[in-house]
Amino acid sequence: MAQEEVKESHKGKIISIILFIILLISLLFLYAKYVGIKGLIVKEYRIESNILTSNFSGIKIVHFSDLIYKSTVDKNDVKELISRINELKPDIVVFTGDLVNKNKKYKNEDIEFLEEQLLNIEATIGKYAIYGDADYSFEDYKTIMEKAKFNILNNSYDEIFYKNNDSMFIVGLPSSSKEEVKFEEAFSFYKEDEKRKYIIVLAHDGKTIKLLDDTTYEVDLILGGHSLNGSVVVPYYGGVFLDDLADKYYQEHYSKGITDIYISSGIGTNKYPYRIFNKPSINLYRLKAQS
Repeated sequence: MAQEEVKESHKGKIISIILFIILLISLLFLYAKYVGIKGLIVKEYRIESNILTSNFSGIKIVHFSDLIYKSTVDKNDVKELISRINELKPDIVVFTGDLVNKNKKYKNEDIEFLEEQLLNIEATIGKYAIYGDADYSFEDYKTIMEKAKFNILNNSYDEIFYKNNDSMFIVGLPSSSKEEVKFEEAFSFYKEDEKRKYIIVLAHDGKTIKLLDDTTYEVDLILGGHSLNGSVVVPYYGGVFLDDLADKYYQEHYSKGITDIYISSGIGTNKYPYRIFNKPSINLYRLKAQS
């Protein structure tokens, strides 16, 4: 009789543990689907460089990526995004691609809404954008970004002057999965025998960044996206939902010699509409010249 009671007690504990695990998994699923995808945060970074001149010291750059509108991102999320960006009073705003969800269809009212909202982004120096892999199949991308006063960089660069004749460069590369990356065109300003100026590179995905690794161009700051840092991040393991285009650049930050690489965790979601330990975010970089 006593043995039967012990067996029943043991069986009851096992059932309790199984039910607890099921409940925990269910709660994590609900959190990832309904809570983790909301609540935009700002990640702040201080970037120091001895290449950067005192003229640009204190410049604020806001970086956002992978809006993927109409994934887990609705109109209210976009409005909140624009408001948060403007609250930071950036000097430069950069968007590193994937404005839309390639599996969705967009109406004229969606196009007008994005144009209107992105136009409201304020930057004292300028706004820059590149193509993400999803943007190539969205024929209105170029129109939207240009109407929103973004300078689209595609195998090209812009020289930024601020306060005086001192300058720095910002380079935009295409997504290597969709278009040839032409480094000679993008870096046509680059002269190895002259004193180098500060260089920022916008590259949508890790595969494109890896191609840059194999060149001889020295750059100071690379800003990218695509991977969403894996969407679901497991402590001590890293991102879970990654594809080949993310390659080896999918975590928040990498440091390679003089180069800092920052990968945005993005705003929306891709194939899997979940986020855990990885809230939608924008990055704020404060540049500082090393004395």
